[in-house]
Amino acid sequence: MSLISELLLNQRYWEIFSISENSSIEDACKILYKNKIGALLVYCGKSDDPNNLVGIITERDVIEDISTKGAAHLQSQIKDIMSSKIIKVSPENSTDEAMDLMIDNQIRHLAVMENDKLLGVVSMRDIVKKFN
Repeated sequence: MSLISELLLNQRYWEIFSISENSSIEDACKILYKNKIGALLVYCGKSDDPNNLVGIITERDVIEDISTKGAAHLQSQIKDIMSSKIIKVSPENSTDEAMDLMIDNQIRHLAVMENDKLLGVVSMRDIVKKFN
């Protein structure tokens, strides 16, 4: 059984990608594309304070928004479409537990937290790669 802590050791980036809740959806798209990632953590205020973590925005959120509201909505703010429910795991959780959380909540990204400190983000792809 693998632990989330093992996945963090193999992360491609040491940086945790985030964006302000007041940024535009277009800005989020640019960051997602440039870094070839599927989600951004959303902050209000200072991004280095985990108490300011207010949500997550994913590729799915953006596609759903543009599909239903049109491309002009790209100028809307992140807070208009982000999910404020952040599902979290700790480094001591198993990858099986993380996968179960993702399936149960129909999501593909989990924030990894330890003692109220954000350590990273793991994706379903990270977990699946571990098994190959």
